[in-house]
Amino acid sequence: TGVFRIRRMKSIDWPKTVSDILLRGFTLQQIADQCGFASRGAVHDLKTGASETCSYERGCALLLMHRRATRRKLLPA
Repeated sequence: TGVFRIRRMKSIDWPKTVSDILLRGFTLQQIADQCGFASRGAVHDLKTGASETCSYERGCALLLMHRRATRRKLLPA
């Protein structure tokens, strides 16, 4: 039997997460395609706060994309 550490998860700021990815040059459609969202509108709803949650699988994919995207430099304004 293994011992698992359970960490208390803090609430994820989805609007900031999506905005960070967009600032690195990705589009809403690219985020939707790579993370398994049905449409770019679903990603837009997360970004604007109209939707506060997403499925576990999409959330994990979005956090992984965020981690990879934030390694990139910001696009010039």
